[in-house]
Amino acid sequence: MPDFEPTISASTLVATEPIAVDEAVGRSALRKASLRLIPLIAIGYGAAYIDRANISFAAVQMNRDLHFSASIYGFGAGLFFLSYAVCEVPSNLMLFRFGARRWLARIMITWGLLAIGMMFVKTPVQFYVMRFLLGVAEAGFFPGVIFYLMQWFPAARRARTVSRFYVSLPISSAVMGALAGALLSLQGRLGLAGWQWLFLVEGIPPILLGVVIFWRLADSPAQAKWLTVEERAWLENQLRGDTDPHVHDANVPRALRDSRVWLMGLMHLCLLAMVYAFIFSAPVILMGLTGLSITNVGFLTSAIGIAGAVVMLIGASHADRKREHYWHIAIPCCLMAVAYVVAGTASANGVVLVALIFAMM
Repeated sequence: MPDFEPTISASTLVATEPIAVDEAVGRSALRKASLRLIPLIAIGYGAAYIDRANISFAAVQMNRDLHFSASIYGFGAGLFFLSYAVCEVPSNLMLFRFGARRWLARIMITWGLLAIGMMFVKTPVQFYVMRFLLGVAEAGFFPGVIFYLMQWFPAARRARTVSRFYVSLPISSAVMGALAGALLSLQGRLGLAGWQWLFLVEGIPPILLGVVIFWRLADSPAQAKWLTVEERAWLENQLRGDTDPHVHDANVPRALRDSRVWLMGLMHLCLLAMVYAFIFSAPVILMGLTGLSITNVGFLTSAIGIAGAVVMLIGASHADRKREHYWHIAIPCCLMAVAYVVAGTASANGVVLVALIFAMM
């Protein structure tokens, strides 16, 4: 049965009795939305990152046990992004149609089941199919969450809001690194290999989180019973003021003809190709450079992830204070590119290691 509230709606209140901007109401509304939404979404995105990237640690044992070559492993790892890219726009159109609560929950539950299913892979074809399906299942989660947050937080708050959600990526890298060694050390327990334990344990959280999101998420401020009428009206007023009148005339074909969309897409393509090419090889590379065990490499990755989270929060807060976001994107991307070039051309292991650590941050 649809939710029904026998009080006057926030939108009607705004239309018939304009509410003056009240700083106390605004602070309260944003605080409630931040505490209610961001931690849950951030944990969900952290789980998504772990389940797409945990093969980097699993590969240490999995490739050996299943006799996968570097080519098989690399092709299977990359197939995730092929299906993810193809299904991303359709997935977001479905999110718009069915609502964020239902669609994000669906995404999380299906990708969690497929992540667990990775433990049953035996052949290269099975590996390819599972990675492809995992990309299909997860497609649309990140852009869907960005779109969802735009329905809640005014433009002046979005860099900080997105950073508090996106900071889950380096933190999840830290969690994944800390857990990987322990899970891989379960080799042989209950007849399962260590890499099978890794997929099993790390596939369960998104299923549970999907259920929580379905019951706790509100699709928009108008549906949030935990906000007062005044808080809903304040949020809707702020968001209405951010709206570009030209956006109402936009549609998918027109957006795909916009050169800015393709430019941002190209930048993101280059960035992700560079980052994930390293991520999927990082444990093996770091083991070779440092001579550490896979467990200690996991702890090293964790420390780097925590440092990256701190840098991300500081940068986003500074961007919002200065109201300047372009250079806050361009400069880190250039620094990352330089670090990867140094790592790829340097001959001394210490220089390569420092460059890679800098790039990962």
